[in-house]
Amino acid sequence: MAQLSTVRAVDNSFVSVNLDGVTEDELHNWTGNLRYTPRYGGRGTTADAWGFNVAPRDALGAGVSGLRATERQRFAYSGGEIIVYDCADMPESRWAAWVGPWNMAHCMFHTPNWEPNDIVQHFSRVQFTDTPEGLTSSGGRRFNLRRASYFLPVPGVGTLAVQPKHLNSTQVPGWRGFSTGAGEVWRMSSKEGLPYEWLMLVTQTAVVKIDPWDVPRRGVTEVAEPRPGAEALSAAADFLTGRVLNVTWGA
Repeated sequence: MAQLSTVRAVDNSFVSVNLDGVTEDELHNWTGNLRYTPRYGGRGTTADAWGFNVAPRDALGAGVSGLRATERQRFAYSGGEIIVYDCADMPESRWAAWVGPWNMAHCMFHTPNWEPNDIVQHFSRVQFTDTPEGLTSSGGRRFNLRRASYFLPVPGVGTLAVQPKHLNSTQVPGWRGFSTGAGEVWRMSSKEGLPYEWLMLVTQTAVVKIDPWDVPRRGVTEVAEPRPGAEALSAAADFLTGRVLNVTWGA
């Protein structure tokens, strides 16, 4: 049976993945990573980029636990709350989250730019609108959305990273890939640092990368022994070519 998993992205598009052989109870929640750049006066380099991560509101507790964080202060802001945490293992860093009714935006702040005014200034660069389907944000006339990635862990396969094709067309290889019902699949490799291989699926509206690893089922805390790289890559390839029915980024 096919399972459709959908999230509303920050640009108010819907990111949808249609998977075969996966039940709703098995799928994890979507998360996202966003990067903006100034619309005017920027240098066009990564030094101008800034952003934040998005996740369901329910993920706040996991973040606090993972960072061994202690709440420092909280205050109302823009229809939600900004909560600031000290991090036990990173004394020169603070974690802050804007928490809405259904979702949250969060990122790290580092000394000396970690005071409440710095944090409010960061989050105030965009206008958040929280919805049950996902968090949207608008940079208005000041900032352009430069990169958006949404992540969906799939048990036993790996993490799907979905990006809009119109922002990532330069990533698409110039040679033909393996044709599937959803699009074309390429096997990619990196020669920088440690050798690494991943798979890329390109559909009409989305670029999808898969990081192969043995994702546990939702609610399972024990992590299985990692499979050898070739075995994990083979399982991910079978998944992309046989069980991904479609991936879309659009209205």
